[in-house]
Amino acid sequence: MKHFAIKLICLFIIFCQLTEAFAAAALMVPAGTLVRLNLEENLSTRSSKTGEMVRFTVVEEIKIGRRTIVKKGATARAQLEKVRRPGNFGRNGSLKLRYLTVTAANGKELPITLGEKSVKTNEQMGLAAGASLGGYMLLGPIGLIGGTFVKGKHIDIPKDTQLIVEIAKDSAF
Repeated sequence: MKHFAIKLICLFIIFCQLTEAFAAAALMVPAGTLVRLNLEENLSTRSSKTGEMVRFTVVEEIKIGRRTIVKKGATARAQLEKVRRPGNFGRNGSLKLRYLTVTAANGKELPITLGEKSVKTNEQMGLAAGASLGGYMLLGPIGLIGGTFVKGKHIDIPKDTQLIVEIAKDSAF
């Protein structure tokens, strides 16, 4: 009877470990999962350069069920893909970011993007959408020659600006 109880306890422990291992292996972070970020530095068309890395931190932890996938304060990275200074004809400057990754609670890097879902959420919440909708000024009677003297504006995005991005593709956790 004693041996049977020991075997039963051993089987129970093995079963619990296997169940936990399968649950961990099967956990996927779905594409479109929203991640709220905080910009950790000032960005400006005056001083920022194409190719520079930009650091963000996660504002709110992300959970799937009871498991924390991304911790509050985790690091997210982006790269300045294009910095365009203001130009003639009232063309404003622009900053184009390519969002790269956010660090998950287990140390893995999850791919992030500014997708359709996150753009809509940013607009609804009044947050920076990560991209400026710069247009051309209608010059009216000034004409094209006069437009060469109309200078566009610089873009400045202050530290602590928040925005929402999303997980770019289904990712194993």
